[in-house]
Amino acid sequence: MSEKKRTVSERLAACRKAVEKAVEFQISFQRPDGGYIWDGYAIDAYHKQAYSWSLTGHLEEAHKLLDWIRNNKLQADGQLKDYNGDVYKHAWLFQGAQRLGRFDVAVPVMNFLRSCQYDCGGFPHFKGNPVIRAIGTAWSGVAALYAGDIALAKKAADCCLSMQRQQPRADRYYFQMKLDGTLYTEKDSPEAGFIDTKLTKQCYWEVGFSMLLMCKLYLITADPTYLESARQFFEFKMRCREDNFAYWGSGKSALAAANYFMITGDERAREAALKFCDFVVDTQRPNGGFQYEDEPDELLIYVDHAACFSVWGLESIATMTSRC
Repeated sequence: MSEKKRTVSERLAACRKAVEKAVEFQISFQRPDGGYIWDGYAIDAYHKQAYSWSLTGHLEEAHKLLDWIRNNKLQADGQLKDYNGDVYKHAWLFQGAQRLGRFDVAVPVMNFLRSCQYDCGGFPHFKGNPVIRAIGTAWSGVAALYAGDIALAKKAADCCLSMQRQQPRADRYYFQMKLDGTLYTEKDSPEAGFIDTKLTKQCYWEVGFSMLLMCKLYLITADPTYLESARQFFEFKMRCREDNFAYWGSGKSALAAANYFMITGDERAREAALKFCDFVVDTQRPNGGFQYEDEPDELLIYVDHAACFSVWGLESIATMTSRC
């Protein structure tokens, strides 16, 4: 007999339970001084925890971590020591600190992010990199919204819109640009990155973050340009393979889909977000972490996924149920 199909409520409840376990797993590694670095662990992998822990009510642990970051890792220019100018990771930490009202950390980190934006509105993955990338641009744009900097967010969105409009093929999404604002493709380098609808296990976050930024800006401005862009991003993801919302890189797209469902009521978008929630439940390891066959089997992977999956899962659930 086939397994009974779970209801939406059951799927959401199972994801919430998995997230609780994932957060407890993360917190078990926090040091007494609040830090999140120890022998054998990466020195640039504590940027997601404050966001994750604040969502689940672990405020004391999150504040202790931010104290440790401020006292040991935050530099005069707002950059985090050992992070090598990683724009994506700084945007993560900023959002976690901002949500907790930790402006002593959030404000300098946001100022560092502002220093990374190019004249065309785009951001690199790492400060000074001569190639603009969707992940840095869109996630920094979302961070700007939390800072109340609508102008910066719109400028980042304009860059994402330009990237979207320049796409030469319906079955691919190229996610890099040159500093002059033109798309970066194989004509420029054989290493030009893209998502191919015919392949699995891809960097879906490049589209997911861009779609999320468009949804958030539509909520603020009601400008149909942003909603139409979000629709196009969603339709592209729907053309991708079966792991489009069920892969370790799919959580950003899931939250974007949840926001799109909240705005439009498109049931396909809700199912897409639920598909990721199911993925979290079905692939969680007994220890509460996550690791997959195409990744190294090391603690960093287990902890990092536990952090971001808790965010994508809970944020998606809250966003979807606000409409339900």
